[in-house]
Amino acid sequence: MAGSIRKRGENSWEIKAELGRDPMTGKRRRIFKTIRGTKRDAEKALRDILRSIDEGTFSAPSKITLAEFLVQWLQIHKAQVATTTWEWYDMICHKHIIPELGHIPLQKLTPLAVQSFYAKKLDSKTLDGKGRQLSPSSVRHIHRVLHKALNHALKMQLISRNPCDAVEPPKPQKKEAKFWTPEEAGQFLEAIRDDRLYALFHLALGTGLRRGELLGLKWESIDFAKGTLTVKEELVRRRRGTLVKEPKTEKSRRTIPLSQETLDVLKAHKVAQNKERLLLGDQYQNNGLVFTTVDGRPLEPTYISGDYFHRMIKKAGVREINFHALRHTHATLLGAAGVPIKAVSERLGHSSIAITGDIYSHVFSEMDRQAANAFDTILRKARVR
Repeated sequence: MAGSIRKRGENSWEIKAELGRDPMTGKRRRIFKTIRGTKRDAEKALRDILRSIDEGTFSAPSKITLAEFLVQWLQIHKAQVATTTWEWYDMICHKHIIPELGHIPLQKLTPLAVQSFYAKKLDSKTLDGKGRQLSPSSVRHIHRVLHKALNHALKMQLISRNPCDAVEPPKPQKKEAKFWTPEEAGQFLEAIRDDRLYALFHLALGTGLRRGELLGLKWESIDFAKGTLTVKEELVRRRRGTLVKEPKTEKSRRTIPLSQETLDVLKAHKVAQNKERLLLGDQYQNNGLVFTTVDGRPLEPTYISGDYFHRMIKKAGVREINFHALRHTHATLLGAAGVPIKAVSERLGHSSIAITGDIYSHVFSEMDRQAANAFDTILRKARVR
């Protein structure tokens, strides 16, 4: 980077340093600074500035606010992430961060201001828009987005340090997974056997698929001859409507063996769906999805896991759980039946066995206890001999 010194008065010097192009606007940037003292003082000040520029620790004075920066960051970031991810970033910035911190100049944002912002989010009863207190997990999501955005500002030399680095986000709260007993799962399926989407709930309990994986499942991904199902896509909610896309992680792309009963249920569901398609003719939207509305359109995820599912629970007269707990039920029943944790983990599509063990520690701890007792039994039998 180039720099120069110009005498302004008897004991006054003006130093100028070239900063290159503004990463946000593309305009040429220069910094001018007046130094009072000797020429040697001015030369030292210029060297310090040029060295900080070379080291990437220099941030030119700027009046841009956090809100202005976040709007520009979102625009730049839009082409770099998935549509649903960007919409999530955009919602967090405009709903949470900008209303509280947006007025602060970017270079004056302090760790204390950010920490106070998190505390306020945790204390407020209305900040999620539904009259409920935000959970520590939700505030951690806000922290991740703000930290990511400010890391970009740091990289672009708009700030000299990321204030989020000095902030402690709320610790995650571990919640014990809820699940049904085998009797409750059986009672639920028996009660809804005549429902149009019976196969969806049967498959959820029989495979542990996530909601998006179930609703994004296509017939081409089911191999009835081999008795397997391959997870290739998932259906996710967008700000407006839904989107079928590939799973985020490689582990989520997996092939799962299906039981004969599950295969029979899916075959019956396919026959019923074909009848609906023939009945509606050209009005049917054939997207190849296994689970759809009557006219072939993708199902709305929140409706299926919300009102629809809870109506089925009420009909069956079983314990209230959320839709994701069907996945927990599948995993818990497998663990209780002695299925190895590695097999359960691969079936669920977890990124590691450690995650499976952490979520279902209550099941596998009991299995460890049974293993210890079995060891005692083996030794006693050996002594008798």
